[in-house]
Amino acid sequence: MINKNVSVTELVRYSLLASITGLLQVSAALFPGPGNMLGFFSTLPIALAAFISPGGGLACAAISGWLTVVIRPIGLPAFALVMAPLGLAIGIGLHYSAKPPGTIISGAAAVTAGLLTITYVLGFPAFGYSLEQSTILVAFPFYAAFSLLYSYAWYNFVRKVIHRLTRFVRL
Repeated sequence: MINKNVSVTELVRYSLLASITGLLQVSAALFPGPGNMLGFFSTLPIALAAFISPGGGLACAAISGWLTVVIRPIGLPAFALVMAPLGLAIGIGLHYSAKPPGTIISGAAAVTAGLLTITYVLGFPAFGYSLEQSTILVAFPFYAAFSLLYSYAWYNFVRKVIHRLTRFVRL
């Protein structure tokens, strides 16, 4: 049975963005020093895919998550709980032309929830052992402030990338 709702162009677009996301996420395994910094940029292809289509963004995040599990499973918590939700929140907010404060706050909420889950549920020190040993009430304002700045920076970066890409490529 052929699905006429999905074009080959869309499949290629989302698989390419998922592959780029997966490569950026596992780059720490390939290049231990600079690869750790490249891993943070795995948010961008997910945000681009979610900007084009929210369903495509979810598919891109899911495929990239599976690639991360296969190649570098230790990177999955940070990707699945922080980077992918932030990219989805920003991309979906831009897709529906939501006001910037709402998009930034939704991204910050996703990052804060992810950081709290990583620290207090999974037991990984997201920002060092001093915050991990403190209570959630002490760590929450720090995580929320960081998440708000991080989401604001990513929102502006993704908006500029989309603006420049739309000059050359039809998204």
